[in-house]
Amino acid sequence: MKKLANLHALKNDPLGFILDTIITIVVNLVIPIPLAGELISSLRGPVLGCLVSILLLGIFMLVTIGTIILSPFIVSSSFLEQITSSLVVPSNIAADDSFIETSIPVQNPLGGAGMSYTSITAYFLDTNYLLQFGRIHTGVDLVPNDTYFKNSKTYKETNQVVIFSTINGSVSHFIDEYGGETVEVTNSESTLKAIFVHFSKVFVNSGANIKAGTPIGIMGKTGFATGEHLHYEIRIKSGNSWGITDPLQYIQ
Repeated sequence: MKKLANLHALKNDPLGFILDTIITIVVNLVIPIPLAGELISSLRGPVLGCLVSILLLGIFMLVTIGTIILSPFIVSSSFLEQITSSLVVPSNIAADDSFIETSIPVQNPLGGAGMSYTSITAYFLDTNYLLQFGRIHTGVDLVPNDTYFKNSKTYKETNQVVIFSTINGSVSHFIDEYGGETVEVTNSESTLKAIFVHFSKVFVNSGANIKAGTPIGIMGKTGFATGEHLHYEIRIKSGNSWGITDPLQYIQ
């Protein structure tokens, strides 16, 4: 009778018969109890529904966990900036020969005469900055102005705001405590260092000796920044420490 029932099932519902057979074999292997396979196969519909639900739940959990793990890298502004800038910035940006080779800065890190290429968004020891962020502003924040976009040869060639070293010296490239891409250039006498922060892309490596006018990176907003700008800072050696001073004194 059982064989006749099986033949009848195979004839009328071959797919169902195959599924029942597979379920019976698997269950008998996993649960070695008499008639366990037949009992489960008789509940084929609910069993398959349960298995599909478990599979879909597993896929959903994998997608959710993957999104949580990868989202910081995907949404990170600095991560996106590094990708996009690497696609559009040429690797052979020329040095700006209008810079004077010096160990004491006298020019604007964006180039141009004096402050003609830049506007200031936060001054040295800016009171408004202190009130807004609760921190002492140890440099000046510079952004390019309309004159820069109209006249800068480097911008016209690269379509990027390139920052130049303002002194001859040795490079130290690092990421500051807030995640800002930072370049320090210390003169050969170790009496003065120029500090540049918030790059989206850096061109120079720690230990390199460069000259004033060397392109060191692309202006960005990495680290503690509310928008793209250059934080420019000058520090003077005083005993065993480096004291802050107004960078505008060193832009003529």
